[in-house]
Amino acid sequence: MKILITGGTGFIGSHYADAFMERGDEVTVFDGHPQMHEFRAKYVKGDLRDRSDVERVVRAHDFVIHAGGVLGTHETVAFAYDTATANILGGLHVLDAVRKYGNNLINISKPNVWLNPYSITKDCIERFCFMYVNEFKAKIAIVKLFNVYGPRQKYSKVRKAIPTWIVSALRREPLDIFGEGTSTMDLVFIKDVVDGTVAIVEHFDKCLVQKTPDGTQDVWSNFQAYNEQVLELGSGEEISVNDAIEALKMALGISLDTRHLPMRRGEIDGTRLCADISRLSATAGYRPQVPLQKGLKETIGYYEEHLWLIDQGKI
Repeated sequence: MKILITGGTGFIGSHYADAFMERGDEVTVFDGHPQMHEFRAKYVKGDLRDRSDVERVVRAHDFVIHAGGVLGTHETVAFAYDTATANILGGLHVLDAVRKYGNNLINISKPNVWLNPYSITKDCIERFCFMYVNEFKAKIAIVKLFNVYGPRQKYSKVRKAIPTWIVSALRREPLDIFGEGTSTMDLVFIKDVVDGTVAIVEHFDKCLVQKTPDGTQDVWSNFQAYNEQVLELGSGEEISVNDAIEALKMALGISLDTRHLPMRRGEIDGTRLCADISRLSATAGYRPQVPLQKGLKETIGYYEEHLWLIDQGKI
């Protein structure tokens, strides 16, 4: 099978590339960023905002996994236009290409609980996916990834909780908690995310978003029938920020200081996240396999080994 991964040089995309290569698929990575990780997949440098770039590379593949775009919560607040251009127009270029060439598409999305350009644009593309299924019978599965962590997640630029906390701990610096620490996350290890996505490819017909029979009713219920078909991929377990810090302390085996800071722009204190993995389990047999302590210890090992590159601003 020929698989295209947009955003394939990044944290999640590079793990996807490795997994599908190991499966024996022919994999192409499409990204504007240089490769941070060495893998055997074919690399095509391109820009999602360039319609011809996207069409050219989509045409040659059976499956498209759309994981590319601009990331960040508070980092995107001051750059709404740039974020929308990459994520919305880039996403539409992918949708138009798969509509034209009949490819299977897995659109990688996220829980959209905050008002920032990243969350808003990801939600927008989900709605466009519904439209392309309804109007053009496009073959699309939508996957919401929850709080993914693991080796290769970048420390710099877009600050994610786990790498930021681990690097601070390795430097013996206080761990920052934004807000009260009562907000919850669903921490899912990268291997479970990869296994779940591979399972979607293998059971794609069962995972497709299908046109709903009563469009009028669905509009008034905010597209409930479509939203119910979106696959949530996480651990299925909810943990507070404060408890996640305690779990990390246990995995590190050291005492750590913490400090509470105001919430960052584009984020809201007290939000709760927990994936409902029942549909993904029913359609693709997904079961998370990596306990939090095991995943944290493996992740800590990666940052210990690569701390010198982080100090140089390369990861």
